[in-house]
Amino acid sequence: MQSVAKFLKSYPALQIIAVLLVGFSLLSPYFLTSGNFEAMLGANAVVLIAAIGMTVVFLAGGIDLSISTVISASAVIAGIVMAETDNVALGAVTAVIVGLGFGALNGVLIGYFRLTPFITTMATQLIARGIAFVLSQGIAVKGTPFWMLDFGFMAWMGIPAVTLVALALVALSVLLMSQTTWGRHVMLVGSNAEAARHAGINTRFIDFSVYLFAGALAGAAGFISIANLGNAIPGVGDTLLLIIIGAVVLGGTGMNGGEGSVERTLLGVGILAILTNGLNLVGIPFYDQLIIQGVLIFLGTWLAMRLGSSRSAT
Repeated sequence: MQSVAKFLKSYPALQIIAVLLVGFSLLSPYFLTSGNFEAMLGANAVVLIAAIGMTVVFLAGGIDLSISTVISASAVIAGIVMAETDNVALGAVTAVIVGLGFGALNGVLIGYFRLTPFITTMATQLIARGIAFVLSQGIAVKGTPFWMLDFGFMAWMGIPAVTLVALALVALSVLLMSQTTWGRHVMLVGSNAEAARHAGINTRFIDFSVYLFAGALAGAAGFISIANLGNAIPGVGDTLLLIIIGAVVLGGTGMNGGEGSVERTLLGVGILAILTNGLNLVGIPFYDQLIIQGVLIFLGTWLAMRLGSSRSAT
């Protein structure tokens, strides 16, 4: 029993998820249905993939405001490539390469030229949004291959294929952060960049690499958004930035670096997914939902701070 209590204390997001699951199951008879859960999982695959990248940037002590519009640019360019070639694999590679390009731009400017992450990624955000709308002329890119459309509807044991892709990326990212020297260096740089520099860690490269990593995942998220929506939408990521940041913070990853994990972000995405789905089912108006989400993010941040304080005290 003690080990269970300790586990729940270490992951306060689980407690919020448990309360939400019980509450919405009592408020709506449709909430616990398999169809509802399948739809909820599929609808949040894009957010989960992008939130992994944002988590790693946070852990290194940075921030990436461009991640949402890089999703849009990657989706549009990949959509154009697939419409011209009817090749889904080429579209996937294109989306990731586009994301890597934007990530490299952020990484070079922040890691090597030491520009401020907030301003740099804000500028990249504008560039990515502009590219998405110029190339698409502001309308959805038609001509998505049929296999891609089928992939968006595929599911295995009630889990959408797009969600399985997102979970595979979560697992890979957890391994990178916990089992590699790179992951340990990211945490050290986020905790104390000066100490990491004195320890011989190439902090410039680490800063560069986390933005490259986030860009690649933003590209993957853009590709998955095409499967979800059926077309490449130029504004698909425009409304996702605060959701992505909210999910990371709710999961317990701090914005100051060195505190949190990818698996915590998985829980944060779960909280927002359950909350949004449940509020829709019980008929809560959209703007009222925003207030509730904001309050919940306050609560999640407070719990994360308490967790961090208790760890530092021990």
